[in-house]
Amino acid sequence: MSLKRFHIVFITIAGLQLLSGCQQKNDKTLSEDASTFEKVTIKRSQYGIAHIKADSLYGLGYGNAYAQAHDHACILADGYLRIQGQRAKYLGADKKSGDNYYVQSDFGHRILDVIGRTERAYAGLSEQTQALATGFADGYNAYLSAVERSDESLAKECAGQEWVKPITAIDVIANILMLGVQSSAGRLMPAMLYADPGTEQEWLPKRVEKEFTHWPLAISHSYLEQPIQTQGSNAWALGREKTESGKGVLLANPHFPFGGNFRFWAHQAEVTGKMNVMGASVVGFPGVVNIGFNNELAWTHTFSAAKHAVIYRLSLDPDNSLRYQIDGQWHDIEQQEIELEVKTAAGPIHLVKTVYHTDVGIVIEDAQRFPWDHEFVYVVKEANLDSFDAIDHWLALNQAGSMTELKATFKDFNGMLFNNTLAVDKLGSTFYIDDSNVPELSASALQLLNEHPVISQVFKETGMAVLPGNNSEYIYSKEVSFENAPQLERTDYVQNANDSYWLTNAQSPLHAHSPLYGKINSQQSLRTRQSLAMLQHAAGTDGLFNSSEVETALLNNETYFERFMPDILKLCADYSGQTLNIKDGLNMSVDPACAAITLWDGTFNLTSKSAHLILEFAEQLDFKADFAIPFDPLQPQTTPRGLPQQETILRKLLIAAKNVEIAGFSLTAELGQVQFLQKADQRIPWPGAAHRVGGFNVFSTSNNMDSTSFSPNIEPPIIDIVSGRPTYSGLSQRGFDINFGSSWMMVVEFTEGGPQARGLLSFSQSASDNSDHFADQSQYYSKNLRLLDLPFTADELAEKVVSEQYLIIEKD
Repeated sequence: MSLKRFHIVFITIAGLQLLSGCQQKNDKTLSEDASTFEKVTIKRSQYGIAHIKADSLYGLGYGNAYAQAHDHACILADGYLRIQGQRAKYLGADKKSGDNYYVQSDFGHRILDVIGRTERAYAGLSEQTQALATGFADGYNAYLSAVERSDESLAKECAGQEWVKPITAIDVIANILMLGVQSSAGRLMPAMLYADPGTEQEWLPKRVEKEFTHWPLAISHSYLEQPIQTQGSNAWALGREKTESGKGVLLANPHFPFGGNFRFWAHQAEVTGKMNVMGASVVGFPGVVNIGFNNELAWTHTFSAAKHAVIYRLSLDPDNSLRYQIDGQWHDIEQQEIELEVKTAAGPIHLVKTVYHTDVGIVIEDAQRFPWDHEFVYVVKEANLDSFDAIDHWLALNQAGSMTELKATFKDFNGMLFNNTLAVDKLGSTFYIDDSNVPELSASALQLLNEHPVISQVFKETGMAVLPGNNSEYIYSKEVSFENAPQLERTDYVQNANDSYWLTNAQSPLHAHSPLYGKINSQQSLRTRQSLAMLQHAAGTDGLFNSSEVETALLNNETYFERFMPDILKLCADYSGQTLNIKDGLNMSVDPACAAITLWDGTFNLTSKSAHLILEFAEQLDFKADFAIPFDPLQPQTTPRGLPQQETILRKLLIAAKNVEIAGFSLTAELGQVQFLQKADQRIPWPGAAHRVGGFNVFSTSNNMDSTSFSPNIEPPIIDIVSGRPTYSGLSQRGFDINFGSSWMMVVEFTEGGPQARGLLSFSQSASDNSDHFADQSQYYSKNLRLLDLPFTADELAEKVVSEQYLIIEKD
């Protein structure tokens, strides 16, 4: 189907019908010309949730993009500019003075080449993917045209900027491709940029206008040591043996950034007679729902512990560092010259750089770990870099009408990128699978990874699979198949809180999968232990859950760390009245900190006193060395445990107390005075725990996954009084400034009358501070700590709708 890239818009708000566009068609004309026009409906319900209905996938993508752009045009425009490698052309070299951030970003994204990869693959993609992507591109472009006519507007971050420009389906699909590699091979972009066979400054880009003199760049080689904030999540799928109704209940709790291209957006997607689904999706995903439900099923995702890339060490020709050997055959390292345009005050300049890749993967260099010398060179091979199944796979999930059909989607597609999937059907069957894209290693490669004294140790310590590439037997050629992926079907529960597949169900541990899927028989995070503990104890006296009890478990802000309090309180009692040396020149009485923690109620609610001190104390602890009873794989839910009655533990509490004082907060302050969400000029007190203390509904100050050019500047954390490093919690003199964590929160329960769902987008629906829906859900969360009813059926939506918009698309 071919459709023209313009439309007519009817908007109804509170009974008032408005028209924008160049023509008007009445309902009779539209009915008579159904073969010529398609009407796409966008309704908005409470808090700006979008409900899009169309007659085709193209129309769904079109309406979805138009509605997304209304809320997030700046994020979308910035993201497309980033993957095109054109930020320096429009924004200049620097994000902060002298940092060359956009130059490095542009070269990195041009090396990954998600645009080029998509262009080369596009003709072979399915009709469904092309329809949704083309519709999305046309709908986004239509919104920009409406802005030009002053029928719509852009947020201040991008209003009037020349880099907000039309896109194509290639951009839409390439953006999804980039999502899949951003926290994997994307993390190695500095090493891709640094790669060069020279031994001096040959790796630097050169300025064309200055006789190819070097352009200065500074790359930190500590990028792999820095803690990386990846997507997180909690998920429960409760089956008929675990619910009061004997039907399925789902808890979805993705932990994602509050800003940038990984931000969630709530919507309903309906194609007449073909699909009707509701939930939330990452901004930029065309049409379909990532985490949601339909009449038969509900599903969610968590960030997998699996590895999606392998680094290979290639053996070089001693006489030519641009030739490598596999199976005794020599191959040339391919060279490509990339040119960037960079905006400067004196006019545009041009930088060129030679980059390197092989048939195995992209060349990387890091003098500390991956040196390019006369003997070896290293390349990264990423499973998600040429994976174009994502749109098809989520569309198939949306359309699945049974658990059998849902499982079949994992046989037909391999598009889950970095995700575990947990699902439940209305009959109370549950299913878990880690079908993220994981390299399928040969038996010999697995033996090296498990047994080789160096390779296995590197993998154990860093999580990086580094294998020899001189033998093709070690180089993977496909991803693990559905049949060999970790999976489990149950009628009680499956759960995940970002540890590996091992304890998906504590009564039925999973084993015997590739080590690339993550560890088994290993220490679990306190958040996983809290998840499993709540599944045992949060259901009430009958041991069976209803949706209300699941929502309470999600939002009560209890922590696993509370179980350690008797140990620390006994230690406080034993050392009462004493003073301890913290470091040279600093002695502290134990009593103020000990008195403060006695006030903690075990939760991270707004009125919880000393919760911030508890978090700082938890950050000081070594969760392997600081416990009397070490981890036992036979007791993974309860070990390690027991803080030893030693002065060193109490000293860590005092260090935490001193850090809190340096930040300017009382040791006994309520959490609502310390932890907040900043929405424009609104400082919203923010309830919720942290991963470190074993919370379930968790948040973080980190914003390093917000890669937009307008990401907020975060006040630097205070410096730890002993280590001299910034506090990992992010505690600053403003407090805990939240930028990451529980995002789209949803509980779905199947009943005789169909699915009943409640949900909330914690950071609100729109990123524009001019929108009524910029902070409304955030304020609701802060004040009520509850979810909202989600209107799914036509009758439910009729009661909640606050506006309607009709996009009339003319077909060729």
